[in-house]
Amino acid sequence: MTNKLESPKSLVELGYDSVADKYLAWSAPRPTTTRMGYIADLVQKLPAGADVLELGCGAGVPATQVLIEHGLNVTGNDISAAQIALAREHVPKATLIQGDMLTLDFAPASFNAVMGFYSIFHLPKEEQALMIEKIRGWLKPGGWLLCNFHFEEGDITREGWLNSEVTMFSSGLGVEGTRDIFRKQVPGFKLVVDEVDVEKVGRFEERFHWIMALKEGA
Repeated sequence: MTNKLESPKSLVELGYDSVADKYLAWSAPRPTTTRMGYIADLVQKLPAGADVLELGCGAGVPATQVLIEHGLNVTGNDISAAQIALAREHVPKATLIQGDMLTLDFAPASFNAVMGFYSIFHLPKEEQALMIEKIRGWLKPGGWLLCNFHFEEGDITREGWLNSEVTMFSSGLGVEGTRDIFRKQVPGFKLVVDEVDVEKVGRFEERFHWIMALKEGA
């Protein structure tokens, strides 16, 4: 039986707690990444003052900051208390909630958009469709989901993550498995972006499956 400290979500929580400052220094000063290009596209699609939920907001830099700078109302969530503490410093205008994203509870049609970069794939793969189903319920008709997934299939455990003593967990369904979530398991989305592309962070490059989906309905 897996104990709490060995459970996948505990690895993620403790891992991001342990490297919070290091992760911020490594990931934040990248204004022209693939992720930021998709965020710029999303912002143009949203009405003024739109309500946005960001899953895995981290320290709020730079993604949450960009949303706030565009006058959007942002609710940020992260499983890591250390990341949320940093976010309170960097994006004090955001509403911030610490905890497992799958346990969040919002009223139906609460948000114009939900964004989740480098976060949904930290859920075990069997929970990812459940997360997308919850997101669909939280979105207003005509709302947007913007996120990325692993393009590989299976669980990934990385020891020594970010040259630290941290062990990090993530999980993927593969490109077709992720597409099946939207096409078969959680209908009602139109896939506007569905592509595997490279994210560059300094000299680091990694491919991800990027999704931008429109919740259909009047």
